[in-house]
Amino acid sequence: MKKIIILAFVTLALFSTTVIAEVSHVSINQRLFELGGYPKLKVNIVSSHKNPNKVQFFLRQSVGEERLVAKPLNQFSVLITGVEDVVDSEAVLVVKEHRINRWREVSVLSIFDAGSVNNQVVEEVSSKPVPVKTQQPVKNSKEIVSTRTASTATVKVNIKDNCSIGFNGSETLWRIGLRQSNVWGVSTYGAMLAIFDANPRAFRKSSINGLRADAKLQCPSQAILDRYSDAIAAEELYDSMDQPL
Repeated sequence: MKKIIILAFVTLALFSTTVIAEVSHVSINQRLFELGGYPKLKVNIVSSHKNPNKVQFFLRQSVGEERLVAKPLNQFSVLITGVEDVVDSEAVLVVKEHRINRWREVSVLSIFDAGSVNNQVVEEVSSKPVPVKTQQPVKNSKEIVSTRTASTATVKVNIKDNCSIGFNGSETLWRIGLRQSNVWGVSTYGAMLAIFDANPRAFRKSSINGLRADAKLQCPSQAILDRYSDAIAAEELYDSMDQPL
């Protein structure tokens, strides 16, 4: 009995260690653009992640959200850029970290104000043992979609037979999804999932992060688009699949 109790405490201790945030500090060092221009920021970051793909940056404004590209400058700073003009004076920089098989927001920073929207830059997890029941299994697409009701009416689009998606081999799936979402009447997340569903051979290791540079992308059917018409459910499903290769 004593051995079982000790083993249980060791297991809980190991589990609690794994959920501690590895991004310990994020702040905007310098804003290199003005309202109306494309986003370009120098960001300070202190992270123990060895894989830089486990930290992602997003621009969130009233017209939508864009995933930004990060280029390391040195050990403690990165250059963050995007392609969509920033038209919202209350736009924020959202920082996400990959932990426990899912992406978690660790910081939301105001871009045009000196301070942070959330003064606690990183949500530190308590060092106390975390009950095992808090660990939730990753949901599959049917489970996630079935728990949501479509937030908007299904938008019908005229998709021609043998329709293809323009792709130059260097764009990210996020950039393609952002562009196609306006054509198909779904969210960016819904567009990315629809592309992934319709083009399984275009992705390495069956990963949504593995878009091949030589891929020939076909348009999804209306049935696939209808499957991802709920923006909230689509984002939850994408987050559960968006794991570093």
